Amino acid sequence: MILNVLTVGLGAAIGSVLRFLATTFFKNISFPIGTLFINVSGSFLLGLINGQLPKTNFWITFFIAIIGGYTTFSTYMNEIVQMNMKDKMMAMIYYAVTAILGILAALLGYLIF
Repeated sequence: MILNVLTVGLGAAIGSVLRFLATTFFKNISFPIGTLFINVSGSFLLGLINGQLPKTNFWITFFIAIIGGYTTFSTYMNEIVQMNMKDKMMAMIYYAVTAILGILAALLGYLIF
């Protein structure tokens, strides 16, 4: 049990640092492209992991923890709410584009090999 907790903690910490770096890279763009990139690439990686990784408890736990720390559903939802206050159409487009690209990216990751 303690090994699982440490594995999840380490994975989540790595994912959070990667998210911070990606967000920082895209910070000067007014559209929330950083969150879009993070969530779509995270969807791809999760699909890849589910489709390709050996099904050992350690690796599944570790990599899913990384992706859990990396992706950011709450930021995505908050950005939609904020965007909706200014431009309802742009908020709907952002919501739909992220959802559709996320699903396609997960499918591509799963089927890539």
